[in-house]
Amino acid sequence: MRNIIKVMSVIIVFIAWVFAISCVNNGSHSKDDVKWKETVSKNIDTTVKVYGHYAAVKLPIDSGVSLWNPTAVTLGPKGVMYAANYTGEIYSLHDTDGDGLEDYAKLFCNVKQDSLRYPTSIVFKGNQLYVGTTQEIRVYEDTNGDEVADKSYTFFKDFPHTLHYFDWTFGLTFGPDGDLFAILCTDALNDRPAPDPHGLRGSILKIAPDGKSYERFAAGLRFAYGMAFNKQGDLFFTDNRGNENKYEELNFAQKGHFYGNNPSKYPNEKKTTEPLLKLKYGFAPVGIRFNPSDNAFGKAQDLLISFFGPDGQWGDGSISRVQLTKDAKGGYQAQEFPVADKIAKLADLAIGKQGDLYVAQFGNDGPMHLPWKTPMGAIYRMIQADWVKPADPKKSTALVEGNIHNGQAIFSQRMCVTCHSIDGNGTLLGPDLAGIGKLLSKSALLESIKNPGKNIKTGFDQMVIELKNGTTVNGRMVTTNKDEISIISFGNKESTIKQKDIKSSKMITASLMPSGLLDGLTDGEVNDLLGYLESLEAAK
Repeated sequence: MRNIIKVMSVIIVFIAWVFAISCVNNGSHSKDDVKWKETVSKNIDTTVKVYGHYAAVKLPIDSGVSLWNPTAVTLGPKGVMYAANYTGEIYSLHDTDGDGLEDYAKLFCNVKQDSLRYPTSIVFKGNQLYVGTTQEIRVYEDTNGDEVADKSYTFFKDFPHTLHYFDWTFGLTFGPDGDLFAILCTDALNDRPAPDPHGLRGSILKIAPDGKSYERFAAGLRFAYGMAFNKQGDLFFTDNRGNENKYEELNFAQKGHFYGNNPSKYPNEKKTTEPLLKLKYGFAPVGIRFNPSDNAFGKAQDLLISFFGPDGQWGDGSISRVQLTKDAKGGYQAQEFPVADKIAKLADLAIGKQGDLYVAQFGNDGPMHLPWKTPMGAIYRMIQADWVKPADPKKSTALVEGNIHNGQAIFSQRMCVTCHSIDGNGTLLGPDLAGIGKLLSKSALLESIKNPGKNIKTGFDQMVIELKNGTTVNGRMVTTNKDEISIISFGNKESTIKQKDIKSSKMITASLMPSGLLDGLTDGEVNDLLGYLESLEAAK
């Protein structure tokens, strides 16, 4: 009997030990669930709408490095989360008061000290942090374990770039064989692009582990921010709507494929690979990350996506997840589900050691996508919380109000149709309005019409070109290269201007859309016009 009791005691102790280890590994606070719940609840951002049992906690980071337009987050050594500011600082996050939530940002390095700009992507390989900036990919290393970089070197810089505000390096991720994959955003909106004989801008680069060689893996990308490998070793990336892209996209990245953006730069590409999934739970997809197979955030191995939201709409942003199923032909079937909404202007995301989802909130940016004039942004931690009641995504769709047919007539009478296509098939002076009612709320639509200069979609900025012969051309740039600029002027007149004939060119913040378009309309007529815009379907 004593032996049985001893065996049972050992088993009980073992079970308790396993449970304790499990709690630590999963970030559980079982020793004081009530206190943890109080701490989490106190820091929940109640303006965020969640579609699962998640607490949208805005981390109370009130000391150390100021958060200034956070662009990226990644899990580092020892399970510590790291983040990057658009302004150059990279820092680790720490809990100094023992309540379980990070409150201190410790400086790891500042890329400005190396005269580098815009760290928009970070990823660890061992103790080495790879940082994607405008000019190069640089490695920073902490050699003595104090979470401060004391060594750095250039890993790779053999790619075209300028200091134009649209030249970014995105999506750093390591492949199964140790190669580093990186995205160079398009130069189609750069009026003076760097020479690019190999068509590297707007492409995915595959860089050897030593940084001494590379290949162009895929091309035809716009502003593709996020990239990630799944457990099977397949690569995926997001891209956003604009120019030739008709949709907010999730793409299956395949070697040698062309994804459709800026085709004039790739005249030999005859076939465009269509998106794997047209995303519907957010706008301007940015960071992506696969949920680990042993983690219960949503469903194991789902792909999590953060969304920046429409340009200028500071209250918009969201998170969704995508279930991917590989078929017999090696392709994928995909289905998207909402995770959170009204969590404004997100950038990157990462899974923490506790299984929680960390999200970098970029916040407002300045004119021409410069950093905001003062520190702005936050780090959110989406914590699994059984006590949080999920919202119903089916109730988030508002009914369209107004006389749609009368609104369509007003749309034509006010000459809106002159500058805007409505079906995804036009290249006109203004943005295509297919699905605009899902992109912007009714109040945001009204604000955009009343004050068109406040929210200008990227790619529809007004360009002023002064020619050497003394004439001036105003319009929006369609595409550009080292030899010429293609521009659409008022009246939808598209022309090509030789770079050698240009005296100066600049983007200005004034909108190409005139003000006063609602003058003379009754409140009912305005409501009809907005109802028509809300009714427009997405591009087919």
